[in-house]
Amino acid sequence: MAATLPLEMMPMAHPGTWKTLIGVLTVAILAGGVVWWARAVDWPIDVVRIDGAVRHSDRERMKSIMARHAEAGFAAMDLTALRRELVELPWVRDASLRRIWPDTLRVEVHEHEPVAVWNDEALVSDGGAVFRPAEFSAEGLARLSGPQGQGSEMLERLRRYEQRLAPLDLEIAALEQDARRAWRLTLANGIVLRLGRDRVAERLGRFRAVWSGVLKPRAERIAAVDLRYTNGFAVAWREGEKPQAPGGEA
Repeated sequence: MAATLPLEMMPMAHPGTWKTLIGVLTVAILAGGVVWWARAVDWPIDVVRIDGAVRHSDRERMKSIMARHAEAGFAAMDLTALRRELVELPWVRDASLRRIWPDTLRVEVHEHEPVAVWNDEALVSDGGAVFRPAEFSAEGLARLSGPQGQGSEMLERLRRYEQRLAPLDLEIAALEQDARRAWRLTLANGIVLRLGRDRVAERLGRFRAVWSGVLKPRAERIAAVDLRYTNGFAVAWREGEKPQAPGGEA
């Protein structure tokens, strides 16, 4: 006959251990049930709401992308993949997505704000990002030309020069850096400033010093101002224009 332990000597689990095990099992069952139920029901998305100022992006293309992802259903749709595909669109800077119970997808789109044209083939945003829409208008935008990969740096330089020329009521139409790294600045009035490679800030300061008293009265006749000299500058006149003496009629 097999020996048996007295009842009082059989090992018993601590009451706290049982409570912990029951709690863990309950949470696991509930979590698994929720996931299973969500995927099993697979609610369709009936409403897609696009928020934000969408002025440049192709709304139809955006809707097509969202509709394709929405086919997975409310619970199964991959929001990360959808966002990644949306921000690959040329005009889209960022996008945030949110499910709204029971059948709505809310998409908030943030577009690039263009401030300049880059090398006649792309745009530069106010944040310094270079992006390439298939079509764009250059109207009202400054033109930047320079080495590839320098769009953001050139925008910063453009802003510095704009600040220095603003007190003179002069606007910049274009800023260029050629293959020799020499700088050329074109004003909105058509005058070209040749600034060279070195001491660019000093040369621009020299132009500021002589603009109001010497150059402004003759601005309509000036084609370019060459500031690459050590202490002075040279003026190139527009075709058919004759220079006036400092004391002559402007």
